[in-house]
Amino acid sequence: MVLRALTIFILPLLFTPHAFSQKIIRAEDLFKGDGSVSDGRVMIDQDQSIDSLLTRHIIANRNYNGFEGFRIQIFNGSGRTARDEANEAKAKFISEFQQIESYLRFEPPNYFKVRAGDYRTRRDAYNDFLVIKKEFPNAYIVPDRIKFPDLDR
Repeated sequence: MVLRALTIFILPLLFTPHAFSQKIIRAEDLFKGDGSVSDGRVMIDQDQSIDSLLTRHIIANRNYNGFEGFRIQIFNGSGRTARDEANEAKAKFISEFQQIESYLRFEPPNYFKVRAGDYRTRRDAYNDFLVIKKEFPNAYIVPDRIKFPDLDR
């Protein structure tokens, strides 16, 4: 009877760590190349938890298109005519500022927003903001997820 009770108590304890452990993915496994370049090899000796955190960060941000930056919001409206007003504001902006990209966005429950530009810092956006503010007096700088810059230019 005692042996049976010990077996029932000890057996689950042996398998519990395997049930709750996470699979460890190393960051270097995410960036495996084709192995054609064999000359430069760097060995990084680091704690496994650092590698695990880096891997989680890479996997979590893989789905995001862009990074945190700033845009200039030129329109924000809600209501029945908000979509039409947003399209008009965007069309007016495109006619005035062809060199700055603009974005029409819908945010639930009922907000249409028109934002312009892709700026890494608020200071980068400020010069364009001063020019845009003359045509769109309600414009202001907002934090947003911006597109990656075009490196071919």
